[in-house]
Amino acid sequence: MTKLCVCINYSVILVLLLTIYSCSKQKGVRDVLVKAENIVEQQPDSALRLLNTILFSEDLNKSLFNKYNLLLLQAKDKSDKDITSDTVIFSVKDYYVRKKDYPNAALAAFYCGRVWHEQNNADKAFEAYKEAEKWADKTDNNNLKGLLRGNLGILYREHSSYERAIAVNKDAVEMYDKAKNYKNEISSLRTIGDCFLLNNKIDSAFYYYNESLKLTDSCNLPKLQSDVKESMGVAYREQGLFVQAKKLFNEAHVLSEDSVEQARIWLNIAKIYVIEDNIDSVNFYLDKALALQINKPWIIRSSYLLKSKIEEKNKKYLEALNDYKEYYHYTEKVFDSEKNNKLLELQEKYDYEKLKNSQNQVIIKHQKALIILSLVLLAASIIIIAYYRKSAQNKRLLLKSEQEVERLQKTADHLSKKSHNVLHKLAGILRKTALVEIDFSNTEQVSEKKLVKKFYKIVYEQDKWDWNILYLMMNDAQNGLYDKIRIKYPQLSELEFRICCLTCETDFKDKEIGIILGTTFQMVQRIRSDIRKKIGMAKGEGFLTFFKNSIQ
Repeated sequence: MTKLCVCINYSVILVLLLTIYSCSKQKGVRDVLVKAENIVEQQPDSALRLLNTILFSEDLNKSLFNKYNLLLLQAKDKSDKDITSDTVIFSVKDYYVRKKDYPNAALAAFYCGRVWHEQNNADKAFEAYKEAEKWADKTDNNNLKGLLRGNLGILYREHSSYERAIAVNKDAVEMYDKAKNYKNEISSLRTIGDCFLLNNKIDSAFYYYNESLKLTDSCNLPKLQSDVKESMGVAYREQGLFVQAKKLFNEAHVLSEDSVEQARIWLNIAKIYVIEDNIDSVNFYLDKALALQINKPWIIRSSYLLKSKIEEKNKKYLEALNDYKEYYHYTEKVFDSEKNNKLLELQEKYDYEKLKNSQNQVIIKHQKALIILSLVLLAASIIIIAYYRKSAQNKRLLLKSEQEVERLQKTADHLSKKSHNVLHKLAGILRKTALVEIDFSNTEQVSEKKLVKKFYKIVYEQDKWDWNILYLMMNDAQNGLYDKIRIKYPQLSELEFRICCLTCETDFKDKEIGIILGTTFQMVQRIRSDIRKKIGMAKGEGFLTFFKNSIQ
């Protein structure tokens, strides 16, 4: 039973350890997802690095798996990573719809639209954005509603549907204002201005540019101030208002801290001087842009293309050719960069699959070990159970045997008691017979003596009573006690021994003992007193009690 309990305990402990390990792993992933969700809006790069620490997402439970994939796509999109192959978002959206988790369903549907958008499937993107709006309307997430309207605006603008783009961006501005998301509100106001500019509605464009600029000033957001001023500078340049354009570009440059943004601003100023045919100023600003040594080949490429056109215009064909070669070189880098990004993504997927395979091999080994251990434990359990059942069966048989022995013992004790009573009565009869014979020996009547002899002949098969027969009867009645007394106390004489035996028999009186042994009752008392001294018996202690205690 104890071994069975130990085996069961080991099995339970093993299951508990596996459960605890699994729960601990899931809890660790849940903590990472919470942290990533908290920073994905403001720090998408950090959120992406955090999410990349989670390996083997397919081993997660459904809730964590879908949340992980939603956050991963969100972080990648905000970090300007390629998301065209992240089609797992479609099943993520279906999961949240089934769960009636409308906030996550709306966000997942939105990113379904982003994936379709990046795949240049405008119809599918439009459907996804509309579905996202349906789920978003079931929530009070104004920020998400603004995001949906803003991206619909981008889709409309790309397809030259400027009026629709303006309308949905105005909705986005309202939603962002309710959510107090002023950064996105500024971007939507700026987008409205861009759409009016593209639609040749200059006054309306500048109205919204100024509205966005006011908001950037009130919120003290230098980067957005720089972006808005740059957009306004482009608008002025397109209208031929070069002085105002240069002023805004320079103000944007002062506000910008990003070298890429600064290079783009210098490039925009250079384009003004191209129009003004001020070659020295063009080269000056192009050189300033190139001197920033930014790692963005598309800006450098544009700079060299512009330089090449200027040199060609000035009939400096050799310089123009060299600049064009640089333009071609950086154009290749643009494509190489995109190609490398694809290759890097493929490499990451390959490395992931390789790591996953290694992990699977480890898991298979662990599972084999667990299966073997489970089989061993199962076999041990079966053996122990079989042993326990056999042991229990033996115990039942033993108990049954003990009960039978006890019953037989009781029966034997009962029969022994009856036999003892019979023997005792028989001994009493013989004692009385001996007394009768002694009594008749004192008479002269021949007939009485003949009667006694005849009785002895029947009982003893001889003419007179026999001490040995009486002794055997008494000894059997006392379960061999008198034989043991003879052995333990050899110092007793035959007469003393017989007095001990007859004294133990409580039915014999001193006078009867004297008659049986052929002496007086006074002699019996004196001899009994001597016996006490010989065997160290206390005065007043019963002979039978003393001998039973001493013989044990």
